[in-house]
Amino acid sequence: MKYLHPLIILALGLNQVTGQGFEVQSTNWNSSFELSPAQLKLGNLTAAAGATLNTIINFDRTQLANGGPHQDDFYNIQDLPKDQYPTAPGQVIKLQKFTDPSNFSIPAKTAMSRLIYSTTNINGTLIPASAYILWPFHAKNFKARSANATSSSAPVVLWTHGTSGFYADAAPSTHRGLFYDDLVPFTLAEAGYAVIAPDYAGLGVGTSWDGSVVPHQYLVSAAAAGDALNALRAAQASFPKQLSKNYVVMGHSQGGSAAWRLSEILGEKNNKFSDIARYHLGTIALAPPTNIFAFDGGIQYFLSWIGKDLKSVFPSFNLSDWLTPLGVRKTELMNEVEGGQIATTSILTAEDAQPDWMETWSVRAFQRFEPGNRPVKGPLLLIQGLADPYVRYNTTTTAMEETCKAYPNDIELLYIAGGTHFSSINAARQTWLQWIEDRFKGLPLIQSGCVKSELESFMPEEYYQTIPNSFPLWAGQSQWAYELPTAA
Repeated sequence: MKYLHPLIILALGLNQVTGQGFEVQSTNWNSSFELSPAQLKLGNLTAAAGATLNTIINFDRTQLANGGPHQDDFYNIQDLPKDQYPTAPGQVIKLQKFTDPSNFSIPAKTAMSRLIYSTTNINGTLIPASAYILWPFHAKNFKARSANATSSSAPVVLWTHGTSGFYADAAPSTHRGLFYDDLVPFTLAEAGYAVIAPDYAGLGVGTSWDGSVVPHQYLVSAAAAGDALNALRAAQASFPKQLSKNYVVMGHSQGGSAAWRLSEILGEKNNKFSDIARYHLGTIALAPPTNIFAFDGGIQYFLSWIGKDLKSVFPSFNLSDWLTPLGVRKTELMNEVEGGQIATTSILTAEDAQPDWMETWSVRAFQRFEPGNRPVKGPLLLIQGLADPYVRYNTTTTAMEETCKAYPNDIELLYIAGGTHFSSINAARQTWLQWIEDRFKGLPLIQSGCVKSELESFMPEEYYQTIPNSFPLWAGQSQWAYELPTAA
């Protein structure tokens, strides 16, 4: 038989699968957003700056499955009858038992569910939030199997994501790749874990059942921790046979802060989560911010992101305490267009911060929300890159040392040689996967107490890729499957 190149075989297979020839996919964004003249004026933007912002927003909106929360009726709870309003946090409001995966780019042989549930913000107000569950094809089993065993519940990892944005469209449950893709959730599901992932209040469901706006209390770590624990409650109530009661918590960046704070909440006496606290096996916090106002460059971004909804936490707060009049208007523009991280960073400058913002009462008040220097329910594994430009190694070390001195526990700080904010996740993947597995197996820690350790590179650091230099383009339609080398 004449040898056929694998790509030719693949092409033949794809034609058989689709029953048709190839169709060229448009490389345009699946969005036609354009700033209005009034919006350009509001942000004092030049035509060139406006064009850049248009491109960023259109790119972001193209990543949304089903058009995002404003077009996906799943996130709409406005027609909820009053007799179905939740009465306590952790209750299921809406369940999509099996989410159609065709508009998402989750791995083959993973499945997805979405739910809306009740939680509380930092003020104790009962509000809705959304979450997803990513299911493995074959659940990892830590129990000895008998000859006639069939199935068991999937071990749960409660995943708290890093900064995805600040408005409804920023919910990972509406992002085609669940925002973190194979960095964490895909890896966990393919390793046999069920991933329960809250969006955090204000992301996904932007309007409550009573018509009120749901704010995203950004970096208020106790609020995000509560969202995560209530998502766990709601998910386990929805799938009591499929999800294990035992769970490990894992979070990165904003979610690393939430994960650390979650372990503190579970460490409190008489906490509100005693029903699930006893099943907690441990927490991993990657690059957790513990002193966000010590950020070296670009503090104006965080002042905007935190400040935009801080009035929901401190009613007497005014954004003008932190930002100049132009900085306030630029934040108002982001509120109008639901601009994400890159959209904000494209228009805000250092001059948009008030020169005396650090002296305001609200900075000191907000710092009380940051994790550290409280008892924790261990074990707690902290993973920190030495070259992280956003969350500095020194700040994480200080928070860890202060916590260990005041409240000794099983806390390990693993630092990554040459690790940056995201690359540390990749570098430590074998470590955190093994750590999770050991917790479910009930194995003792390799090192107990408060310890520091280093993960060194196998080859010289300068030969490693530092950051990804490409992005996936959705190819979900069958006629575009030739773009995927494994689609046959």
